[in-house]
Amino acid sequence: MHQLIEKARREGRHLLEPEVLSLLEDYGIHVPRYTLIHNEDEALKASRSIGWPVVMKVVSPDIIHKTESGGVFIGLQNEKQVSEAFSQLYALESKENRIEGLIIYPFQKHDVELSVGMVRDLQFGPVITFGLGGIWIEVFRDIAYGIAPLSHKEAEDMLDSIRAHSILKGMRKRSPADRKALCELLIRLSQMAMKEDAIKEIDLNPVFPMEKGYFIADGRVIL
Repeated sequence: MHQLIEKARREGRHLLEPEVLSLLEDYGIHVPRYTLIHNEDEALKASRSIGWPVVMKVVSPDIIHKTESGGVFIGLQNEKQVSEAFSQLYALESKENRIEGLIIYPFQKHDVELSVGMVRDLQFGPVITFGLGGIWIEVFRDIAYGIAPLSHKEAEDMLDSIRAHSILKGMRKRSPADRKALCELLIRLSQMAMKEDAIKEIDLNPVFPMEKGYFIADGRVIL
């Protein structure tokens, strides 16, 4: 069992976002450059180092739906905006909402949002999911499923089996998605799910497909 999962289980909680990113990284999954900060000076230093614009999010075991709770600021362009966002995010702290810090990473422009995840089925074991992400996951329910561990062919088939698969090929002057990288993401996630059987659910949403690689903009791991 991975040490981050073991620690979270001892503390009776799910993984925090920096822990999710660290876990993914340990399994060879590319994650954005990120920094966990705890004060305003660290926030400003991290933002300057990463480069504008940046995203800043609250890290809390109690705030699950960060966007709906006002726990996310995107596209921060300068130090003034970072300072204001820092104050507003820490204003969310209360007895019911513990805050373990804030996470900062680059803002990534995108046209398409995907979702990648895992659910653990009683009959089939870990099942990998792939489809449209963001708000569209609830609207279209355009999701492909594959039983872990995935082969490269099975990962390819998942990309092709969603109804919106043509958007991965590039449309209306958009660059095509890096299918090889997306397949690798699905395969490595399936390998992680096979090894870490304490994980009940993984939700990477949204994931932005890019011409080279992909960008994981948010992630949850449920134990």
